[in-house]
Amino acid sequence: MTSRQNIYSKSILTKRINLPIKSINRKLDETLKKKIVETCEGKCVSEGYIKTDSYKFISKSCGVIQGNTININVVFECEICLPVEGMIFSCIIKNKTKAGIRAEIDEDPSPVIIFIARDHHNNNQTFIKANEGDTINVSVIGQRYELNDKYISVIGEIKSGEITQPKLSIN
Repeated sequence: MTSRQNIYSKSILTKRINLPIKSINRKLDETLKKKIVETCEGKCVSEGYIKTDSYKFISKSCGVIQGNTININVVFECEICLPVEGMIFSCIIKNKTKAGIRAEIDEDPSPVIIFIARDHHNNNQTFIKANEGDTINVSVIGQRYELNDKYISVIGEIKSGEITQPKLSIN
């Protein structure tokens, strides 16, 4: 199991940004970046979850004036997380209850919250032995998110295999 997994893919997106005319000045690129960062990064958009601090400006349109605002199309590159069925995550168990397990990717903030139902794991020894803090491999069964969510909810299934216990350090 690798220590760093790449759950993101680079994408080029186009977003329409509406700005008041008074904000058009020499620092337009900074204003556009600030607007995109506050409306898109660390949130779910129609394409998936956009990773924080992954914005990279590519280009912008001239802009169209409509009343007191100007509409500018901004093209930018970013990293997007969109889990698909069959994708395998290495994740840390955060909570185990009678209903199942809630786990997260070892990243802050975690772009996905993984729910593993007890009903899908009858007599599965890996599921039974798993405890909070352990690292497990999970296969995606399905995912769900809405616009502006802070994470993608994933229903997963434990892949049979080893459980990695957290390492204790004594200082």
